[in-house]
Amino acid sequence: MKKKIAVILTGIMLIASTGCSLTGSEGIDVGLAKTDNIFAEISEENNVENSAASEAFSKALEAVNSADNITINVSNRITMGAEGSEGYQDSINESLVKIGKDGDKDTGNVVIDNTYVSTGEDGKPSEEKSKITGTYSGDALYFITNDGDKVKEEMGFDDFMSVVNTYSVSLYTDCISRAACVEGKNSKTYYIAYDPASFETTMNTNIEASGQTFGDGEAMHVKYANVIAELDSEDNLKSYVFVINAEYVTDTETTPYNYEIKTVVKDKDSTVVEPVENEDEYMSTDEYTQLLQERITASEEASGSELVTDGTESGADEAAPSADTAEAGTQAQ
Repeated sequence: MKKKIAVILTGIMLIASTGCSLTGSEGIDVGLAKTDNIFAEISEENNVENSAASEAFSKALEAVNSADNITINVSNRITMGAEGSEGYQDSINESLVKIGKDGDKDTGNVVIDNTYVSTGEDGKPSEEKSKITGTYSGDALYFITNDGDKVKEEMGFDDFMSVVNTYSVSLYTDCISRAACVEGKNSKTYYIAYDPASFETTMNTNIEASGQTFGDGEAMHVKYANVIAELDSEDNLKSYVFVINAEYVTDTETTPYNYEIKTVVKDKDSTVVEPVENEDEYMSTDEYTQLLQERITASEEASGSELVTDGTESGADEAAPSADTAEAGTQAQ
């Protein structure tokens, strides 16, 4: 249930979901948002109407979605449990998206890195990594899988954007408890804090609307949730962070739950999209599906051969295997 809840909550926060802090100094420091009082050093004179802060951020994000030429660097992270403890899960998704125009043709590049860390019953951590790169060229996405397979999938630009858009969020204005705006020389920064109880109610409503429910004795308690967004002097989005600090509670245990997203926007009107190379090397989605099925079949046949080998190496009669042979076959499975 823990893993499912993590996925559900990501889905209700993101318009399109896919999950670590970006390295370097670009954008707002995620750590700044990971406090229960982001207004500790902000004067009440900087307070603004909740709706004004929400509208400014939403408009800036919409402008990113509609831009013809832009680069978007996104990092999403979901963490459940305490690091090193049994059941700990840390899911990180980082993506770099470039959008541009080639005449009247929409183009784009994308690189997506996924890292999943978990701790088993033995207390030992395991890590899985995957990477996908792709180029969108007018009417199709040419992508390279983690296994190095090259695949061409026909799709419209809106469909491509729905795949790579891991940075859009919905702000719930009615849940905001306080908002402030601090203006700098060439930028302004909005600080938005949710009321934990109101935000918790909204999350539960969205979970029910999605067809999912918590089991008996299960609940998600929000401790704090914050958004910090930086806009330039022309109200273009430069970066933002969104953090949720909560606890997943059952009748028997309480598990920490943390969600964070960081987005950095840059190179507006100057982004360079690299074209796809060697288009003929890319297989169709039907060919790729067939290849995957062939791999599965080959793997199953190889596993079956190993079982037969294990069973016959003991010299047993094929028609009436001995108890030792049966045991060997069981161990092989």
